[in-house]
Formats: sequence, C-alpha cells, structure tokens
Amino acid sequence: MTYAFTFDASACSGCKACQEACKDKNNLPVGVLWRRVVEVSGGEWVAQNGAWENSVFAYNLSIACNHCEHPKCAGVCPTDAYIHREDGIVYIDPSKCMGCGYCAWACPYNAPRYNFDLGQMAKCNFCFDNIDAGLPPSCVAACPMRVLDFVEVGIDEDALRLRSGRKNLWEIPATEHPFPLPTLSRTEPHLAIKPHRAMSNSLEKVIGNSEEIRPKKQKSESSLVAFTLLAQMSVGMAWAAQWMTDSIPLIPYLLIGMCLGVGGFFSFAHLGAKRNAWRAPFHLKKSWLSREILTAGLFGASWLAEMFVPEIKWVTALLGAALVYSMAKVYRLHVMPAWDTWRTTAGFFITAALLGQSVMNILLGGGKLVWGVFAVLLAVELVMTLTAQTNARWTVTSLRAGLILAALGAAILLLVSNPPEVWISPVLFLLIAVEEVIGRAQFYTALNERPL
Repeated sequence: MTYAFTFDASACSGCKACQEACKDKNNLPVGVLWRRVVEVSGGEWVAQNGAWENSVFAYNLSIACNHCEHPKCAGVCPTDAYIHREDGIVYIDPSKCMGCGYCAWACPYNAPRYNFDLGQMAKCNFCFDNIDAGLPPSCVAACPMRVLDFVEVGIDEDALRLRSGRKNLWEIPATEHPFPLPTLSRTEPHLAIKPHRAMSNSLEKVIGNSEEIRPKKQKSESSLVAFTLLAQMSVGMAWAAQWMTDSIPLIPYLLIGMCLGVGGFFSFAHLGAKRNAWRAPFHLKKSWLSREILTAGLFGASWLAEMFVPEIKWVTALLGAALVYSMAKVYRLHVMPAWDTWRTTAGFFITAALLGQSVMNILLGGGKLVWGVFAVLLAVELVMTLTAQTNARWTVTSLRAGLILAALGAAILLLVSNPPEVWISPVLFLLIAVEEVIGRAQFYTALNERPL
C-alpha cells in the first residue's frame, strides 16, 4: 500500500488554504513553503472572422513533495538522511541531515527546502503523524473545495480513476505531465491530477506568482565556487608537477596541500548542520557526493604520502582524475539540462589542467610543449563557452570569452617569445583564475531558472 496525493485542477479556487495549513502545522519560518499553490495563466484576445475571441485562461496547481516511487532526493543524499517508509512516505531524518542542499538540486519538483533557522533541509512528510493516527494530512483537511485529497494506491484504484477522470502521474511519462510540472522527471511521482481543460492546450503558459512560491532567501553557493575551483586546481597542480619534474620541490607540495585544505574548508563552511558532516561518506552505494568526498580525502592522503614515497605518483594522479570525475558526476543531474552534458565533465578537467599548469609554470617554469598544450586547451574552452546553450546574460559570457581570448594571446606570446617574458606567466594565471570564477558562478545560475 502506498499513499498518493490527488488534486482536481478543474475546480481549485486558488484560496491557498492548503498552503497555509501546511505552514501552520509544521511551524515553517517566513519564506519557506512545503506546499505551494502555483498560479498559471496564459492566452490572449485574438481576431477571428472579424470578431475578437477570448482565449485567456488561468488555473492553479497545489503541489508539495510527491513521495515518489523512486525519490531522487533520497538517492543522492550523502548522509543517507532520507527515510522511505513501506507506505511510500519519504521524509528527512534531522539527526542525519548536514544541510548541504544537494537533495534540492536533484529533486525535479524542488520539494526539499533549506531551513535557515535549523541549517538543514526539510520538506513535506505527508503529515505521517496524522496518517499514523488515522487522520488526513493537514493540507487535505483544510481544503474547503475538497479538490485536494489522498488515496491509498492499489485499493479500489480502477474505480477511483474512472470516477474522477484523473491522471496518475506515476503511470505516465513525464513528457505528458501538465505544466508547470517538469518534463524531465524519472521519479514516478505519487500525484494524481484531474486536469483543468487549459492544461491540454498548446498556448504559452506562465507562472504568475513565482516570487511567492520561491524561497525568500536562497542558500548561497559561493563557497562551492571556491571549493570546486581550489580542489580542481590542486589536482591540476599535482599533474603538472609530476610530469614537469622528477623531484618536486617542497613549495609545490605545500601549495597543493594548502589549496586542497582551503577548498575543503569552504566545502565544510557550506554546510548548515556541520555536526553531521562526519556522515558524508556514508552513502557510497548511490551518492556521487559521498564518492567525491571520499576521493578528495584519498587524493590528499596519497599526495602527502608521495612526499615520502615518490613512486606512488601514478596512484596520486589517478586519484586526482577520480576526484575531478566524481565532482562532474555530482552535477550531471538529469533534471538540470544545463549541467547534464559532456561539457560539464570536459570543463572540469580543462579547468583543473589550466589552473594547475598555470601555477606550476610560475613555480617551475615552462617549455614550448607546455605553452602549446596550454594554447590548445584555452582554444577548446573558448569554443565551449561561445557555443554553450545557456540562459546566461551575453554580457557575462562575452566578458568571460574576452578573458579566455586574452589568456590565449598570452599563451601564444609565451610560445613564440625566446626567452619567454617572466611577467607573462603571473598575468596568464590571473586571467584564467578570473574567467574560471566567472564561469563557475554562471554555472550555478541554472538553479534559479527552474520554474517551481
């Protein structure tokens, strides 16, 4: 037996009693909504046979966590904080959640919300305390129009479907789910909808209350910009140092360790409930974030051991590649089309190579082969930047492209000059560092482009 919400979009008045009841029952702070009533509208007045016809429409959709058959949030959580009950209810164990926010990235419906007061993620739990007491969820009980309800899937299912004319979303592909639900979900949400007639038309539809349903405060991802770039730079420096010299000086060793350590500090600072951070590697079976954390630790340990046993440098190099690959897999989420592309994986490896090699060029010097490879990587990154399909502002994209082009010019200048000018290497590093920060900051703007 599994519970599912049902919603009659054809009769909802948009009163938002369900939304307020959920907020009151769970004592949610200002700006945090577990259940949201989305206001959708569209259409226009059009001329038809010499007369004006009205095609304007509006409808509402009440949505919370859908307690999916295959909850992506539970699968990606590094601390394994999600509990999936036998009756299908999915909730978060606050004693395990470390507040990283990764579940919100992975959820197609943006159901998990960050609670700034607690420093943890929280979401609809189907009011399982009410369910266990034989009562309906608070949102269902509050609906004056009786358009929001819940059912036990599998009990009189066929009869209920015929009587209500609803669509069981867990039985149909996401491409057939009504707007504004995402068309990329693979989670089989336990939500059944009796459609409003406008849901099936081909006219453009927009959400009219985006400011209301979005969190008033967004969890900042700036610390992740620092973590990803510093961690990738440390891997790139290790690669560069290993192939540029057989005997690595002490300063590069210390600098690589410092970059990885500072990056780890920023990653730790990003957590809301730091007391639970020790649980982060516990979900290696499913979570790429757990694997990223483990490979970061192994890479750091191997790099430290390499100071005393240089023969294991290939182990360190492979662990560095595993770390960068794991970082890319963290972002390769199906529900984030801007991230789920080969460009993410390729971009992370190119970033590691460019940042790491540019630092080692300052410390150890470089040759013609180094500058040639450098110029090729910059040219590839320039093409990737200009051809990426994103909604980023062109001014920002053009600024980054200009910086890459300037870095490419500096690399070519180093390649053709003999001997190379010493001052060019630090300038080259600064150009690359700035453009990578801009690119990584752009990377996270895709989170704010999701409709729900």
